[in-house]
Amino acid sequence: MTVPNIAKADILNAFNFRLATNFKSIIAALGIATLFVSHTANAQITTKDSIATSKVQHFNFDDMESETIGEGIKRKWFHGEKGQMTIFNLEKGAHIPWHQHPNEQITYIMSGKVKIKTMIDGIETFVEVKAGEVIVFPENVPHEFWALEETVDLDVHVPVREDWLSKELPEYLKKSK
Repeated sequence: MTVPNIAKADILNAFNFRLATNFKSIIAALGIATLFVSHTANAQITTKDSIATSKVQHFNFDDMESETIGEGIKRKWFHGEKGQMTIFNLEKGAHIPWHQHPNEQITYIMSGKVKIKTMIDGIETFVEVKAGEVIVFPENVPHEFWALEETVDLDVHVPVREDWLSKELPEYLKKSK
């Protein structure tokens, strides 16, 4: 069977058009894949860079020097990039005045017992927290501590307490001296 020349040309044009369309689709797909891979690779490199530039810190609280920050109140503390940890040694009768801060505070009483005044459901409340117990203060919730006996208190603050980064004591702690 013989196909007329016009029909051959139409078939050839249709084939070339389809080939060109597929070629453009393939090029577009390759371009998108390359873009995706390059951004993924950059994201991985950024992640590796951020890990490589983060500093792993290792501390021994026993080797750290305590600082006296109020009558009967000593603390040892350190901070990472996003949070901090503090050990307070409170003598019986020590008092940390009413204060609040824009940091969540998790308090674990390692030994001893404290009486805490805080706000719970909008009501000023007193709570006794003893060895082995934890109390969590959301950001900006006021609180005040009294050591009912010699106490070791481990606090975690997130984010880092900006007011502690200077050597100057916050106003509320100046009241405890």
